[in-house]
Amino acid sequence: MTSQISDIVQPRVFTPYMAENKPAKLVMLEKSGILAAPAPDIAKRFKAGGSQIEVPYWEDLDDTEPTVIDDSDNKIAVSKITASDMKAYKHRLAKKYGAKTVASYAATGRGDSAMNRVAERISAYWGRRKEERIIATAEGVIADNVANDGGDMVYSVYSDTASPTAGNRISYQAINRARLTMGENLDDLRVIAMHSFVYGTLLDDEKIEFKKPSEAPFEVPYYAGMMVMHSEMMPVSAGTNSDEYSCFLFAPGAFMHIDEVPNRETIYGNEGTEITRDPDIGDGGGADYLTTRRFEMIHPAGMDFTGTSLAKTQGATLAELRNVANWNRKYARKNVKLACLKVNI
Repeated sequence: MTSQISDIVQPRVFTPYMAENKPAKLVMLEKSGILAAPAPDIAKRFKAGGSQIEVPYWEDLDDTEPTVIDDSDNKIAVSKITASDMKAYKHRLAKKYGAKTVASYAATGRGDSAMNRVAERISAYWGRRKEERIIATAEGVIADNVANDGGDMVYSVYSDTASPTAGNRISYQAINRARLTMGENLDDLRVIAMHSFVYGTLLDDEKIEFKKPSEAPFEVPYYAGMMVMHSEMMPVSAGTNSDEYSCFLFAPGAFMHIDEVPNRETIYGNEGTEITRDPDIGDGGGADYLTTRRFEMIHPAGMDFTGTSLAKTQGATLAELRNVANWNRKYARKNVKLACLKVNI
């Protein structure tokens, strides 16, 4: 008797496993502290209905000069504190894989081999998607900053030249200038994400220092005192003579973050992991299907996700996260925990 995917994947067990079995890069993201749990009242609203979450906040006090006291009958002017709010979004996502049983038999002689491989790799799939959506969110924030705030979160040494110099490449000096876009809060920026090609330049120059945190089973790269994340998902813009590479600098708490695997029980397992089978497809050969779902919030602190340009109300695609129309900065620049450095390689 041939085992089926339902024999291998028990949804009640597999759903929490999928959430816990994280790839190394995702572990680094979480250890870096740039993903932070929101306040309890916001977390509570995440579990409620609707897609938008209103996040109220008190604005900072003004910087007007205090009054000099005298013996007159004049009354002191009263200043006020003001409140505002920003909108965050819940993103409800799903992915379904299917495989005809005959294809598994043809490949390995076992009817369950294709879907077993899907089950083994689905956690890594969702880990890559989270990384991709964090980067796309940062791209959208920077696009809004360039379009609407004078680019005060960006520092560039990039030049569209066929022969870039050392001054056009990543360096301590360039990173410091990017950090200084946060003014006196520059020391808050402790993590830098860069394209793998930019990281390769630092490796070639032997500029990377590796440290092993006590709580991690692997070494972590550092440069200029900052934890380094590198990924080929990082944005690259084609130039006429040379490509432009964007690096993102983050502070702890840069993103309010909730990641939830739904666990409502269904007849197919549970909502987070559902297994179905069509016995008729393939002229009776049959096919197995595995559907997984994630609900998430990855919201940059100090930003308003306006949702002006969304095709669906239940969340945003990567293109919509990158879209300048969906973002608006609410905090003062130095309180938004993100900066961008543009370089050559």
